[in-house]
Amino acid sequence: MKLRRLPPLHALEAFEVAARELSFRKAAEALHLTPSAVSHQIKGLEDFLGFALFRRMNRALELTEGGREYLRVTQGGLDSLREGSQQARQRYGRHTTLKISAGPFIASEIIVPALPSFQREYPHIDLNIETTLHPVDLRREDIDVALRFGSGHWPGAVAKHLLTVKAVPVCAPALAGKLRQGTPRDLGEISLIHSTPLPEGWKMWSDISGEALGKPKSDLWLDSYFAILRAAEQGVGLALGLVPMVNPWLRTGRVVMPWPELQAEIPQGYYLVHRPADENRAEVQVFCAWLLDLLNTQAAEI
Repeated sequence: MKLRRLPPLHALEAFEVAARELSFRKAAEALHLTPSAVSHQIKGLEDFLGFALFRRMNRALELTEGGREYLRVTQGGLDSLREGSQQARQRYGRHTTLKISAGPFIASEIIVPALPSFQREYPHIDLNIETTLHPVDLRREDIDVALRFGSGHWPGAVAKHLLTVKAVPVCAPALAGKLRQGTPRDLGEISLIHSTPLPEGWKMWSDISGEALGKPKSDLWLDSYFAILRAAEQGVGLALGLVPMVNPWLRTGRVVMPWPELQAEIPQGYYLVHRPADENRAEVQVFCAWLLDLLNTQAAEI
């Protein structure tokens, strides 16, 4: 019996990502390829199918009618293959690998220093940690669990609350003495450091704490928590520290709290997120329990 040919798997993955992003450049970044390589794979898939998947416009892509219908087929097939491969790996693999997505700060400052204890307790579980500032799509990407900061509501995923977070102003020790002579109303010549992913952070802190903020010397916007704390450490200005994530920096004096009593519990928190199908997976449960214990320990120490 003659078997029907299958399209190349790498071309299907390139098509899926390009269709999601509507950009060969962004698909290339996600797949660690060049845009020309992605374009070549898509063209090969179109030649195999005999119809165009995209309308290529000036600086834009648009799925054709055939492309939209074939995307449903592709996503269903790839999702089934990913899930089946994961289950086979879990059942028959000698060593279990848990792929984790986390922000650069929590990964480097909280998780990595504690990894020796995890390895001693669970030598049969290999951790593969990827850091990113952007939420991963667990339905599409080869990630088992993700650590996310937010409301706890992400469609199609199970979110387990890990930690309630308090926001508190932090700065370099050299600035703290000056700030302690006044209140948050008296920023004067002090710059305010803002988080791009949490643009309403200072307003949220002010509303919850009941403390009004004065007009700062200037405003600085940064897109990562690590960059925000580094800027505060270097004396650039006043930043919002998230307790207990900032606790290691407070313990070592890299940053200090000019007004330690002004801690405001914010609605967002840290969550461990995974697929519903992995609810009873032993490695996920083990990692969640270990991380919860680690974060509670951090919360108790300053």
